[in-house]
Amino acid sequence: MFTRLYLNKFIVFFVIFVVNTSYANNFSAEYKVSTTGIKIGNFSWSLNINDGVYQTKINLQNSGIFSPLYKFEGSYLSTGVVENNIFKTRNYEQFWKTKKKTKIVRMLFNDYLIELKQEPIEEEKARVNLEDLYLYFDPITSFINILNGQNEAKTIDGRRIYKLEKNEGENGNIILKIEDYVNIWADHKRNDLKKIEFFIEDDLLPYEILIHFKERVFKLERI
Repeated sequence: MFTRLYLNKFIVFFVIFVVNTSYANNFSAEYKVSTTGIKIGNFSWSLNINDGVYQTKINLQNSGIFSPLYKFEGSYLSTGVVENNIFKTRNYEQFWKTKKKTKIVRMLFNDYLIELKQEPIEEEKARVNLEDLYLYFDPITSFINILNGQNEAKTIDGRRIYKLEKNEGENGNIILKIEDYVNIWADHKRNDLKKIEFFIEDDLLPYEILIHFKERVFKLERI
């Protein structure tokens, strides 16, 4: 049976879209989320690119036989601009709710991070100089940039900063590794995420995503 700890960790790191900036359209996809063969949730993602501006939104909701025990829901909204084939975050909002807590993150960007707010308010002092974070992106935008052709993307999710590095697997799948991981609000650098795999055919959207932790794998399958 999966644990709440791994459930909370996995949501931060995954994304669904492969996108090319030559498109100016709306895209959407629905996925089933499972672990150890057990369905735990539904995931939806929409993306709009128009005249150099983009908006992407994720919704996640618990589902399946364990729903009465493990209730969770999340929504993630990122808006920004596309410049020189790079997606650049301008506004990011994250909402995450379980039985025990609700967490809200809001970030504003130009080419630097200019504001980070969290509810509940973080009481720890930041171990990172947030004003120095240049060309960092929210997690959704970082994944889009890598899948759109970038080899790496510097990322901030409100709790951590890290760099995503792109590698190609033996079967042509895309493998993402987490490098230079730093916890903003704590001294430790623990990170149980090992890698993320994207399996792509002829569509813009991956048909499968695997998120590998030290002790568990989450699978996202297109439906």
